[in-house]
Amino acid sequence: MSAWQDQTEHEQMEQIRRTVQNKKMPQVSYTDDIMKRLGEMDGGSGKLTYKKGTWIKRVAVSASAAAVLGGLVLGSGFVSPAMAETLKNIPLIGSVFQYNFDRSLQQASKSGLTTTPHLSVSRDGVTLNIKEVMFDGTRLVFMIERQGVEDERIMSPYLPEDAVSVEGNTLEKVPVEKQKKGYLFTPKVFIEGQKMVYGSFTDAVGKKEDGKLIDNMAMYEITKGLSEKNLSDEFEITVKVNVSGFHEPFEFQVPVKNLSKNKILLKPDKTQSSGTFSYTVKQIELTPVTTRLIVDSKGKVPSTAEQSGDLSATKMYYDIVDQDGNQLEQHMLGLFHRSPDSEYHEDEAYSPFTKTPTSITIMPYTMTVKKDWSVIEDQEGNWAKTYHKDLEMTIPVPSQ
Repeated sequence: MSAWQDQTEHEQMEQIRRTVQNKKMPQVSYTDDIMKRLGEMDGGSGKLTYKKGTWIKRVAVSASAAAVLGGLVLGSGFVSPAMAETLKNIPLIGSVFQYNFDRSLQQASKSGLTTTPHLSVSRDGVTLNIKEVMFDGTRLVFMIERQGVEDERIMSPYLPEDAVSVEGNTLEKVPVEKQKKGYLFTPKVFIEGQKMVYGSFTDAVGKKEDGKLIDNMAMYEITKGLSEKNLSDEFEITVKVNVSGFHEPFEFQVPVKNLSKNKILLKPDKTQSSGTFSYTVKQIELTPVTTRLIVDSKGKVPSTAEQSGDLSATKMYYDIVDQDGNQLEQHMLGLFHRSPDSEYHEDEAYSPFTKTPTSITIMPYTMTVKKDWSVIEDQEGNWAKTYHKDLEMTIPVPSQ
C-alpha cells in the first residue's frame, strides 16, 4: 500500500495499464476504452490531458470495474487526484440496468437476463452506443449512451421534423443547420419491418453507486404489442435515432435475445360485471421481469356517492395481488382529462411476482377527480383509490 503511495503519477498510470492489459475483461471493448482513456496522459510532463465531452463526465467506477482493475481502492489516501480523475472518467462498465430506478430491471441485470450488443455509430464528434438490451417476451428495453457532447441534457429541446399540432397543422421548427448538435429525439423502432407505435423514452435511467444521477444515457421501452407478434427467442430490431444537428438518423441493427425461459401464460377469458359496467380478463403473462395484464371493458364506470356533483369517477384501473395480498406495482399509470370512454382495451405492465403465485386477484378501482381533472389525494398525498369489491376477480395459477 505504501509502495503505491510513493509512486509518481506516471508510475501509477503504468501500473494500471499493466493491470488492465493482463486482466481478463468481461468484453474486449472495455480494455480498448480504458487503455484509450489512460493514453490521454502527456508522457513528458506526467499531467493528465482531459477533454470534456470525449468521455462520460462524473461516472464513478462500478464494482465490476474495480474488480477489473485488480481491486484497486480509489481515494485521496491511495491515488493522486489526477489519477482518481482519470479512473472516474472511464466509461461506465458492465450493466447499466443494475442502477436503474426500476427494480425489475435491476433484478433482470442481476439474474443475467440482459445482453450487451456493443453497437456504436459516430459522426462529427458525436457517438451513440446501444449499451444494454432486455427482452422477456412481453417487454423490450434498451439503453442508449451518448459521448462527445458537452451538455448534461440529452433529450432534444427541438420539435421533430414530422411534428404537427393537435389540429394536424405543421408546427414551426428550428432548421437542422441551426440546431446544437447532440440532442436525441425519440427513437423509431422497427420489428419485422413494422414501426412500433407504443414506446416511452426517458433520460431518468438511474443512480450510480455514489448516489449521483446517471447522465448521457437514455432508455427506450416498449410494453405493448410484443406478445402478439409471437417473436422468436432471437431476432433483430432496427433502431433509428434522430440527433439534433444531423439530417440523417443514427441507425442500428440490434440483436435481441429472450433469456427469460420461465414465462407463464394465462388466458382466463373471465368476465365480472356490476350494473352496466363489465370487464373481461383476456390474458395474464408472468415473467421474471414483467407481469402483463390484458383487459377489455365496456359500459358506464360505476360511481360512489362521493363521486358526484363537482367530483366524478375516472376510468377503471386495476391493481393485482397474489394469494397473500402482496400487491404489484403498475409500470405506468395514465390519467385522461376527459370523461371515461364506454369501451377500453387495456394492455398494462406491472412489476413481477417474487415467486410464482397460486392465485391472482384483480382489484378494479377508480379515482376521484375535480372539474379541472386534478385527482383527489389521500392523507399521505397519494392519489386516493376507490375499490369496487363487487368487481374483484380471482384467477388460479396452475402449478408449473
